[in-house]
Amino acid sequence: MMLPFVRRLPGHRRRPHPRNDGSNNSPDEDGQGAPAEDETYYPSGFDVLKVRYLLQHIWQWTRGSQELLPVELVDMIVDTAEYWASSESVMEGETLIRRDQDQVLLTTLPLCYDAQTLDTASPKLLPYRSTHPCRKVIFTISSHDQGWGGGAGDRGQYAGSYSWFDTEIIHSAHQSSQNRAPSNQPHQPEGPFHFGPDHPNLLPTARKLQSNRTAVSRSQVHTIVWHHLDNIATDSDEAVEIERDQGRGRATLDGSQVRALEVGDAIAIWGRARFAGWANHVQRVSVRVFWAV
Repeated sequence: MMLPFVRRLPGHRRRPHPRNDGSNNSPDEDGQGAPAEDETYYPSGFDVLKVRYLLQHIWQWTRGSQELLPVELVDMIVDTAEYWASSESVMEGETLIRRDQDQVLLTTLPLCYDAQTLDTASPKLLPYRSTHPCRKVIFTISSHDQGWGGGAGDRGQYAGSYSWFDTEIIHSAHQSSQNRAPSNQPHQPEGPFHFGPDHPNLLPTARKLQSNRTAVSRSQVHTIVWHHLDNIATDSDEAVEIERDQGRGRATLDGSQVRALEVGDAIAIWGRARFAGWANHVQRVSVRVFWAV
């Protein structure tokens, strides 16, 4: 019996390569800031359950055996193929974040919950496996800064950038509609937010999601992949190189954020700009969260 063919998602590696190779942090070539159309097939939870059933019974059908393929082996096959359920949240429409006007751009759906039931008294859980089922998160951001400023040596690079993006984990987001954006729509908090000189959100840190290129007015498309098998240490030379060349926070490369996510957790994406003259022009943000079934 033939199993359905699924095209493997591009650029999903255990250890992200520091070069801009088109799969991670690649600027949009036409300058319009629009990600290429994604024709990848993303299986539903039901699709994954069907494939798991086929894998478990294939031993019986091909060998005439009464035994099923062990569940542990099925888990290994499914995880190696990255055949996981997922949900996507999208912010469409340009948003301008000026000096010190930090803003939540998008809040993802609570992990493993049915979007259609979130506004009901009993939100519905979708099929999932293990206490920490999240396996991968793909962030796609189309944005640019104000197009001038920064040191002469920083222009076009990520060093010296004061417009960037952070993430915040919202635990048990399914329990309160006030903590999440309804049906993929961006949440607009009250603001602006002013941070003192010692506040961790005043400047970009090693835990930032992504920086804009410094003094570049053309929109850039950055695709940031968090994987549960990532294992690059924050203080390693490789992490420092990736932060310098790709604009990712070097403390987001060890996979701990993905492994720590629990059922019902959501991810909020913050856009930030700091200091006079700096601005963060955001055209589009999307986040696809994958979990094991």
